[in-house]
Amino acid sequence: MKTEIKRRKFGNTGLEVSELSLGAMNLRLLDTIDEAYELLNFVLDQGVNLIDTARAYNGENKSGQFVESEVLVGNTIRNRTDIDEPVIIVTKGHSYTPGDFYENLEISRSKLGIDDKLKIGNTEIRLVYFYHGISDERWEEIKSSGALEAAADAKKKGLISYIGFSSHYAFGKVIKEAIDTGIFDVIELPCNVFNRSLGEDGNIDLLKYAHDKGLGIINMKPFNGNGMNAIYRMIKDFITIDYKAMLNFCLSNPYISTVDAGARYVHEFREDIEVAKGERLTAEQLKALTQEADKISPHMNNICRECMHCMEKFECVKKIDFPGILAVYARYKIAKLLDKETRSFIEQYKNFTLNAETCIKCGKCKPWCEYKLDIPEMLVEAHEALSN
Repeated sequence: MKTEIKRRKFGNTGLEVSELSLGAMNLRLLDTIDEAYELLNFVLDQGVNLIDTARAYNGENKSGQFVESEVLVGNTIRNRTDIDEPVIIVTKGHSYTPGDFYENLEISRSKLGIDDKLKIGNTEIRLVYFYHGISDERWEEIKSSGALEAAADAKKKGLISYIGFSSHYAFGKVIKEAIDTGIFDVIELPCNVFNRSLGEDGNIDLLKYAHDKGLGIINMKPFNGNGMNAIYRMIKDFITIDYKAMLNFCLSNPYISTVDAGARYVHEFREDIEVAKGERLTAEQLKALTQEADKISPHMNNICRECMHCMEKFECVKKIDFPGILAVYARYKIAKLLDKETRSFIEQYKNFTLNAETCIKCGKCKPWCEYKLDIPEMLVEAHEALSN
């Protein structure tokens, strides 16, 4: 595929990957399925050769249509006749035992429409299958259940091309241990100018560590999560960092193979391409950027980023929209910190059918938060602040 987007080495896979990739999680957040197909076709037109999806990226869009990200990705590729190179598809399952691994893998291959030759239609696929969001508990289950051996077996049989995993900020120790097994080919980690704890600011720069071990590295959350857009609109008068600078910060990291920028619309991805075509930041510019980010970054800890990963395999027993409540609370906290108007967030809280006081503190939601937030306690705080 012809492309203006630069390619980078994808670890030791032998592949070259476009330095911008598409995260298909947000297809479920669009107004219509047609918008999703428009975005998918646009990125393929630009020569993007990696699409990141998951078995759990499903849900109703704003038109009430049920969206399955894997299905839309597969349909888009199948209907193309102009793709002249393999497309890398990353998909993920909450599969921490051998049985779950094979069950979810089979479903994902079916939803994507991948045949026995690892093709979708006439297009060759390089299928990277991930353990989705490994944590302390999930990693222990993976190791003890034989799930690692199941993944190696699936790769040997040609059911997948490569093995990978994703994880989040709180699990650095587990991430390093997983890298050290030597089983994994690809890793997906969050890093951005506001949170560099898995990179240069960590006890170990895990991005460099994984790179030096030969893993392909996908950088997710370059803008710090879905729910941060509203917060950045509030802080833009306080710091000079814009979205272009946030993206360029990630693209300037030599250890990252590709940045999953999480664009929802064609115009957003077009803007990302313009950044990617430009010059990378110098060491002096990176230093100035991180110093600017650190004016606000300490206040972005312990807030909900509305990533919605908690809802992929969990439903609140009391049917509380706790991600929605905590997202409003996050914006309230930042607005209050910056001495901005907060009344609108109090009004938004009134619109929830079930408020935070409905929580019975069962704690069943807590293992599903990738940021290890104490959701029940935060709901108490939110109610006290927003019901005043």
